[in-house]
Amino acid sequence: MLEPVMQGGGYYNKHSELQARSAAQADGVLARALAAVAVPTGPLVVADFGCAQGRNSLRPMALVLDGLAARAGRERDVMVVHTDLPHCDFTSLFTTLETAPDRYRHGRDHVFSSVIGHSFYDRLLPAGSLTFGWSSFALHWMSALPQALRLHIWPVLGAPDEQAALAAIAARDWRNFLKYRAEELAPGGQLVLVVGAVDEAGASGLEPMMDLANNVLAALVTEGPLAAAAYAGMTIPSRPRRREEFIAPFEDGGLPLSLEELVVAETPNAAMLRWEEAGDATLFAADIAGFFVAAFGPSLFGDDDGLRALFTDRFTAAVGMAPAQIARKLVTATLRIRRL
Repeated sequence: MLEPVMQGGGYYNKHSELQARSAAQADGVLARALAAVAVPTGPLVVADFGCAQGRNSLRPMALVLDGLAARAGRERDVMVVHTDLPHCDFTSLFTTLETAPDRYRHGRDHVFSSVIGHSFYDRLLPAGSLTFGWSSFALHWMSALPQALRLHIWPVLGAPDEQAALAAIAARDWRNFLKYRAEELAPGGQLVLVVGAVDEAGASGLEPMMDLANNVLAALVTEGPLAAAAYAGMTIPSRPRRREEFIAPFEDGGLPLSLEELVVAETPNAAMLRWEEAGDATLFAADIAGFFVAAFGPSLFGDDDGLRALFTDRFTAAVGMAPAQIARKLVTATLRIRRL
């Protein structure tokens, strides 16, 4: 399985507005978590799990820092730890953290940044050291892919036997994430997580887009630019979860964590909103193609720049022909979790 990192060279930073707009819907949950989090003496530690290239981390980290400063004072030292996989585009992350006009360290002399290049399905921080954790649009990515899907690229649309194997990996990943965060969090520490989800009907909002992308890839196989064997190995290792899957580890017991809030709902699709307002199908197609390639391109194309470019051209044209089919809100889960 190709490591599920985002498209490099700063591309993800430029094409991840859909994720940022959806994550902003968690502001109320974030505010309640910051009001309730236990603030220990000494330096505070904040973690951003699955930071990608940092663009979408700046706003929530600023909100977290302001919330903690209101409780602990602006003179309290705070370490912000960003984590992602080893092949993440850390150059873009470092550049963003140091030079972005809205960088959260600007004007905050007691705030420091560090980065860990390791999976958040493992232990990352010293026991009891974490005050507050945030993650957005990262926890639906899987640590392993048990098999490539036979007829599709999107796990939600896989066959029943494929779904069962993927569900087992997703359940293990979720339990591992919670297990290690329980070890890292200080008593009274809080997590706020925004995660890709499916509604009661099993839809994530991405299915029409994924069907179209799958059809484009299948056409490239028929025409010859994409080898059938290469297409057969293409599966996006991202599996949004159902409400009951989020809840299961808390019902089973054994973890010193409390699920304080869980909201599964549709959240805004920035590209769809622009299309509905302006009616510009060409702009909508460019937005959707940028989003797709930024998030899923590396999982499908790896370093094959030519294939990625060919797909992008074909996919953009196809979206532009059927914007109403693709324009859907995104289903997300927002969770607030407290360390007992």
